[in-house]
Amino acid sequence: MYIDFFRQQNAKKSNFGDYSYPSLSQFPLLDAAINEAQANIQAPRGLIQNAALTAISVVLQGLVDVRKPNGQIAPTSLMLLAIADSGERKSTVENVFLRPIRAFQAKQCEEVRESQLVWKIKYDTWTVRRNGVLKSITKKALKGLPADEEERVLLALEKEAPAKPKEFKVLYEDSTSEALFHGMYENLSTAGLISSEGGGVLEGRAFNDLSKQNAIWSGDSITIDRKTAESFELVGARLTVSLMVQESVFLKYMAHKGEESRGSGLWARFLICRPASTQGTRYISSQAPFWHYQTQFASRLEHFLEAGLVCFRENKKEKQVIKFDSEAARLWVEVANDIESRICAGGILDGLGDHGSKLVEVISRLAALLHCFEGFKGDISMSTLQAAIDLAKWYSDEFIKLFGQNSKEKDEEQELNFWLDSFRMTGKRFVKKNHILQYGPGKFRKKSVLEHVLLRLVNHGVIKYFNHSGNKAVYIDLCPWQGGV
Repeated sequence: MYIDFFRQQNAKKSNFGDYSYPSLSQFPLLDAAINEAQANIQAPRGLIQNAALTAISVVLQGLVDVRKPNGQIAPTSLMLLAIADSGERKSTVENVFLRPIRAFQAKQCEEVRESQLVWKIKYDTWTVRRNGVLKSITKKALKGLPADEEERVLLALEKEAPAKPKEFKVLYEDSTSEALFHGMYENLSTAGLISSEGGGVLEGRAFNDLSKQNAIWSGDSITIDRKTAESFELVGARLTVSLMVQESVFLKYMAHKGEESRGSGLWARFLICRPASTQGTRYISSQAPFWHYQTQFASRLEHFLEAGLVCFRENKKEKQVIKFDSEAARLWVEVANDIESRICAGGILDGLGDHGSKLVEVISRLAALLHCFEGFKGDISMSTLQAAIDLAKWYSDEFIKLFGQNSKEKDEEQELNFWLDSFRMTGKRFVKKNHILQYGPGKFRKKSVLEHVLLRLVNHGVIKYFNHSGNKAVYIDLCPWQGGV
């Protein structure tokens, strides 16, 4: 049996518009919850699908790892990005699926608050005793006297330092990487970095440590070096990242840090979508929304949160390892080899090797998460794996549309035109082509590169070439629609 990953066609049409999405009928609870949310919220299905997968990844990543057929054990954490403009109900969608997690977290934080007050009193008392011993040591040191007894007492005191109660903190929203990693070190080492307005995360410092984001996704330990506080190592941590961001914010980020983030392999780890808008089709019904399946979905999340809380209180680090049955393992190998063959020159993943190299890993994680969330028994079956393949295929198509060769050309056009806007905003309509070669963005200072981008902008009617009589210099008309040249 030969599998062609990029010709899988197991998709169905959304109830809104003609945008095809992968079928999730193999997973009754997930499918019903997504369909119910789509009917009630009428947001793009891609946003709803991302939010549901985010919730599943957050509650399961600390409990379950997946063993791939090649013997490697991997985390099940997901990274997800949805690109959607204002008015698409991003916050509403996120809140529907993450509300049970937030409520569970809030309840645990309230319960630990009293024990933290008790700890604060004990810690303050311990600090007074410690300061007293240090003061005695200082006095003896000034007099040149030995302080053996005080040092013995101080050592004993250090061992008696009261431990601060840990919080069952799962979600971090618009957090810096420093706060995120330190929180995971001091409290629960399993977390979700969440934002329905992801511009704050992209433009902030949460994504400054790209290598650490990549390492933690792979399940590796990371060391956090700090200048003003004690350094620490984060071992066995699990992190789900889920961002919803406006297209203009994403393009701005890519214009400034796109090359670095793509080069590091960050976006290759993400499930990315840019779903079609549903605005203009969101008609109001006189009936109140029905949330039967969302209640069941929330109950399932709480089941896994309770299991995570037990592991947290017992300081249990081991995770259940889910593997594939023999039939699914054979399919996994065939898909892995097919994807690898598409990375070569001329293949659909030519120039997208970063994405291709992570696809099978993502498929494995999806299969394990869906298997566990739906409560399937035994090993991951071929049907579950096939559904995970179809889901990953849909996200892969989205990635190719966003980062493939055609999208690279579009990004180049947008980046150069954005730079030319600085002239338009000052009322300047004409600029020499050589001026762009000399002072434009670095990548456009090569004549061959600039020529191709300018030609495409000309074809789109964005700019126009012209010469002054008796002048060999080539000028660019930045506003050809105004006429008169």
